Amino acid sequence: MDSARWLTIKPGPAARAALAEGALTPARIGAVAAAAGGPKWLAIAAFHRTLFADWLVDAEHLPIVGSSIGAWAGAMACHESDPAGAIDALAEGYIAQTYTEKPDARVITDTLAGILDTALTDGVRRGILSNPRFDLHVLTCRSKGLAATDNRLRLGAALGLSAAANLVDRVGLGLAFERVVFAREARELVWANEGFATRTVALSEANLFDALFASGNVPMIMNAVHDPGGAPAGLYRDGGLTDYHIDQPLLAAGAAAPIVLMPHFEDRLVPGWLDKRLKWRRPRHADHVLMIGPGPAMRDALPHGRVPERRDFYRHAGDDATRKRLWREAMTAGERMRDAFFDLWPAIS
Repeated sequence: MDSARWLTIKPGPAARAALAEGALTPARIGAVAAAAGGPKWLAIAAFHRTLFADWLVDAEHLPIVGSSIGAWAGAMACHESDPAGAIDALAEGYIAQTYTEKPDARVITDTLAGILDTALTDGVRRGILSNPRFDLHVLTCRSKGLAATDNRLRLGAALGLSAAANLVDRVGLGLAFERVVFAREARELVWANEGFATRTVALSEANLFDALFASGNVPMIMNAVHDPGGAPAGLYRDGGLTDYHIDQPLLAAGAAAPIVLMPHFEDRLVPGWLDKRLKWRRPRHADHVLMIGPGPAMRDALPHGRVPERRDFYRHAGDDATRKRLWREAMTAGERMRDAFFDLWPAIS
């Protein structure tokens, strides 16, 4: 296998400088970033499984910073004894979800709540709160102003206004959302000053489910999470609204472990959910990020040349068997991408 063709490797400036000083090793990883993306994550589930269960086995309090499905995967990585099994179970639970042709927000909300509840076994919960290897940071958005509602008309208007403001600058997101990070310990992670607030709330047994569920709470599709324990009152939604692909420094200049490793299902980093169609919106803060995305061979191996996506539910409405088969084929392709990285990593410098 030509391993290099299975990968797209993109280091930010600080990561590139760090690699010029020495090869990539687990000890040089200062944080792991885990992006939002729903079903897209299935393409890198195998990568996450090996990364967290094997390659980073000697990590100590390594931050995992995730939004949406990335936060869910990070939660599974914290399992007290079997992160690989927990990640596999999350993937299978996600693939297994089924809907009628036109489900409403309540049905989708209840279905995904059931998937997360099943995935959050006692071993996962204990691990999130006490695992000495990983410190999970769950990114969420607290809604403000017009966006602080479950009314679809008002929320749609708020998102439209946010999208218009975001066209000019990401600072416009601060009109509707603030970033709230749920973490077991308030590590000194570095957040870019983009004009909207960032709060940190202690992650606990009382708010663990709500924090993770809020992080994956897609606006207009799901009902918001109300008033997570220990956090400022309000409606909480998908962390990907502000941090879709984690365009953040996270690490300080001169950090002893200077690289933010980001296994990714795309070959570009999209700052926020509202930037998905803005091809000109580039990352500005991910200096320490080493992004490992799919290369041309991975794209060729994926069904229809693309990773799974939420629209597959509509493409294959009434034919869940086909959707599930295609998503599992994407996971198999992801295993080859995973193998390519772990074949190459000693030479990445």
